Amino acid sequence: MVYEVIQDNNGFLWVATDNGIARFDGKRFINYSTKDGLPSNDVIHVFKQNDGTIWVNCYKQAPSYFDEKRNKFINLDYDKHVVKLSNSMFNVYYSIRKNDLFFQNHLGNFTFSEGKIIDKLIISEKERTQYISHLYLNDEFVTIQHKKQIVGNKSNVAVKLVQNSKTLGTVLFGDYKKLYLQHNTNGKLYRFSEGSVTKIKINNLHPLQYQIQQVDVPEKIKWFKFSASKLSVISNTGNIYIYDEKSLRINSVIKTDFNVNTAYIDSKNNVWVTTVNNGLIYYSSEPIKKETYSKNAITNFLCVKVSEDGQIFAGNYQGEIYEKKGKTETKYNFAENKDNNVWIRNIHFLSGKTFVVSDLALQINFQRKIRFYNELGNLLSLKSSTKLNENELILGTTSGLLKFNIQTERYEILNFSAERILDVQRINDGSFYFSADDGLYHYNINDHQHQLIVPNRLFKNDKIQHFKPGKGSEIWISTFKGNLFLVDNHKILKEYIDDKRFPNNISNLLDIEEQLWMASKSGVYILDYKNLDKCSVSKLTTSDGLTSNVINFLHFKKDTVYAATDNGISKIPVRNIRSHQKIKPYLISVKINEKSVVLDSIYHLKSDENNISLELAGVDITGHFKNFQFALNDDQFSEIEGNFLNLQLNNGINKIQIRTVDQNNYVNNQILKITFDIETPFYKAIWFWIILSFLTSSVLFYVINHDRSIRRKRKFHHEKDLQNQREKITADLHDDVGASLSSLQINSAVAQKIFDKNPAETKLILKKIESQAKNISENIGDIVWSLKSSKDEFMSLSTRIKKITSEILGSSDIHYEILIDQSIDAQITDFSARKNIILICKEALNNILKHSQAQEVCLILQKTEDHYFLEIEDDGIGFSDLDRKGNGVMNMKRRAEELGGNLKITHNTGSKLVFIFPIIR
Repeated sequence: MVYEVIQDNNGFLWVATDNGIARFDGKRFINYSTKDGLPSNDVIHVFKQNDGTIWVNCYKQAPSYFDEKRNKFINLDYDKHVVKLSNSMFNVYYSIRKNDLFFQNHLGNFTFSEGKIIDKLIISEKERTQYISHLYLNDEFVTIQHKKQIVGNKSNVAVKLVQNSKTLGTVLFGDYKKLYLQHNTNGKLYRFSEGSVTKIKINNLHPLQYQIQQVDVPEKIKWFKFSASKLSVISNTGNIYIYDEKSLRINSVIKTDFNVNTAYIDSKNNVWVTTVNNGLIYYSSEPIKKETYSKNAITNFLCVKVSEDGQIFAGNYQGEIYEKKGKTETKYNFAENKDNNVWIRNIHFLSGKTFVVSDLALQINFQRKIRFYNELGNLLSLKSSTKLNENELILGTTSGLLKFNIQTERYEILNFSAERILDVQRINDGSFYFSADDGLYHYNINDHQHQLIVPNRLFKNDKIQHFKPGKGSEIWISTFKGNLFLVDNHKILKEYIDDKRFPNNISNLLDIEEQLWMASKSGVYILDYKNLDKCSVSKLTTSDGLTSNVINFLHFKKDTVYAATDNGISKIPVRNIRSHQKIKPYLISVKINEKSVVLDSIYHLKSDENNISLELAGVDITGHFKNFQFALNDDQFSEIEGNFLNLQLNNGINKIQIRTVDQNNYVNNQILKITFDIETPFYKAIWFWIILSFLTSSVLFYVINHDRSIRRKRKFHHEKDLQNQREKITADLHDDVGASLSSLQINSAVAQKIFDKNPAETKLILKKIESQAKNISENIGDIVWSLKSSKDEFMSLSTRIKKITSEILGSSDIHYEILIDQSIDAQITDFSARKNIILICKEALNNILKHSQAQEVCLILQKTEDHYFLEIEDDGIGFSDLDRKGNGVMNMKRRAEELGGNLKITHNTGSKLVFIFPIIR
């Protein structure tokens, strides 16, 4: 059930129902219920405060007002006095003073002022029985009492006014027995009887001065509703009587068959009727009117024409033609039986006769039918027609062109191929245009010549569907793909291809004073082409008063366009059509990170509060709103689908602009502006990135320079190591090889001198030279080996030790065992370490071979956690003290010290050499 409606100051229509209250913007109902603050979903009354705040009364509940910023209702049930009075419905509520609101029922009253409950009053049982109440008149608190007063033979109503125990006066009016409804405002008292309305206007209280107006209502009054300047009175039969509130003069009467609750007139004089069982009914005040037909009429009309005397003829798809002359309706049936689907294509008036063009035949004066046949005797189906002159009709068929003479009622097949004629339009009394498969033709009746003037190939895989001659020789053409062209002298002057302003299903064209009217399945479109460079497009729909958006035919007669729709005939006055609607965008709700917040124009948010959802409304209760557009900061405007805008905003200031677009694609200049200032986290702030860039650059500079320094140091140490190795190699060559070469040179010289004198001594010297040469070769081999890479298994330390052991002890009777940790090969790679270890091993093994008389030798090279150790042990007679102090032992200790190690030789049952040196990490 719909109880009441009211329009707020923003243009929204509030609809009170038994299932909550709805806020209507012309396209969408936004519903509010107990979840949105209402104390009950049974909303009986809805009214407006002076400042525009919407209030509601729910059944036996405290009043509630709508908080627009919070998008919810606030109930007054926080006050005990209000709750107590709410056991009865509030039947009196109106604005007083500047913006206070006065409430009253038979239990008492109170005033709502600036968010507070004041002036609380309880009406006593005695006062109720005496019909005493308290209210405001002209912003003064007075007491009134209704009494019966006999004047002559009539029982009249006497309203006594009292203030501060002082009688201000008495107002006498009406018939006491018939009084049953009343309504009070700040300066007026309305009293409703069964068949009349009485208004008492209080002009002054000191002294009492008033004015009484009364009007009789033709029917018994059921209820009433006040609009801004109108009073709507509802009768028990459902009829609505609309009066001017100031003068109580009747404005209009709406007769209905509904069970009506109230009727409200909005700011555009549209009437909104609330009903018990039929919802909300809308009566438009738009200038577009509809032709009324009987209930049984089939009003799915395909064409409409108006005769010179103003009679309206409309034909449908069932072969029926309806004639309307004033309120008189006459139906003619073209079809031979009701099951025939005969399309009425057009209607013409010539020489006092009416010619109806249908698929099957041409009907004259709704009596005679003339059928048309080709040269082979086949029946032709008529598809288009035009009046050429007062004596001739041109008919387009599925198989060529015909000329029909209305005087002789004979027809002639014109000089054109037997193909389907899509449309025919008159140029003058002797020529016409027509469209066929190849394009648009010009036909001259006098010489029966036709010429293709606009070929279809101009339109790139598209074909002419409808056309209409414009000014001069210009022709407007619509195609099957929904494109529109203006053509003149075989050239396209203007084209509208895939233009969203136009429909893609044009069914008829009409040219009126440089305005092209287009019928379509989505309404009537009007192109104003007075200035081709700045053409504007308007659209008319059911929101403007059309009976339907499906338009099949347009006809112009005496400043009125008649539109044949699938739901009757609409009459459109050409001069009074509004092309654009002023539609303002409104913000309904805002959610930040899915949480509703109070409406505002500027929001200061935290850095993580960037998920924004806006609910919008474009207010035009007649339904002209189309869509929203938005722009973020300095970006271009973009389309919004629906009524919600969801954005993920960046940190910083985000300025959002929202505007509306109406059904005519007109962009309104009223812009809704909202700013979201989202805190920028330190890691996104400019200063942070400047500092970070500086630090990063510094670190990078340090790392690069540090790396360069390390590489320089490495290079220096590497060169130093190479120099040390060169010096060591030089020293070794000088010490070992140099001395041996010098000795070798001396022995060679000595052998040369004594060769002839003492061959035996020479032989000994030569053996010594041989031994020295061998020693030199071995020393050079050791040096060369130590310089080579240890990655080659034949050049590894373990392999070298095994080789020299075999070379020294292999030819003797000494049995030897070698135990070496293979991982040492990869770890000891230093030239000096490798060389010194080998030389120590050679020296020790040579000493064992020469002096120990040993039978067993064991050589061990292993590692611990921090050290390597070399152990060579034999079971011989050991070293003498002289041997321990010899050059061999001294050389071994010197080499051990070079490696930072310690070398010890012990003697027990044999000799044991232990060499320990650290692991270099």
